[in-house]
Amino acid sequence: MSNYIIKSFTRGFEVYRENETAPVTTFQYNGWFSSDGRAETGNNTVEIKAKNVWASKFDVFIDGIDKGDILFNWKGEIIIRLDTDGVEKSYRLKSRGLWNMHFELEDEQEQRLLLLQPAFKWDRLNYEYQVSGEQEPSILLILTSIYGINLYMTMMAVV
Repeated sequence: MSNYIIKSFTRGFEVYRENETAPVTTFQYNGWFSSDGRAETGNNTVEIKAKNVWASKFDVFIDGIDKGDILFNWKGEIIIRLDTDGVEKSYRLKSRGLWNMHFELEDEQEQRLLLLQPAFKWDRLNYEYQVSGEQEPSILLILTSIYGINLYMTMMAVV
């Protein structure tokens, strides 16, 4: 499994494989206050758009076709549902720790797939994430997880 590093910037984030200088993909938000955005992943275009005005539900489009959802439940967890190859899978992204906050992505059997550790970068005033796991994750799963974490962090900063 290769580890990934995600570097945030003002209007999005870039996904890098560890020890590589060129990004695997770049996710860009449509505007300064927009929660909608898109990324090019190989031969596919991934778009994430708000489903409601409260910004609690989001649709995931792959090449213009609705292939998943991102939503927040009442437990403060982020639920990611993705339809890949005709099979819908659900994932749960949980916030862990108080002083050393990190996130864990679990599958339907509650097996941990990814560990996502944010680190605040004072020189750029944004976050950088270290992503690791037992198996090689899909870029789509990394994109949707980081997107959800960014929303979560934004909501927690407002509260």
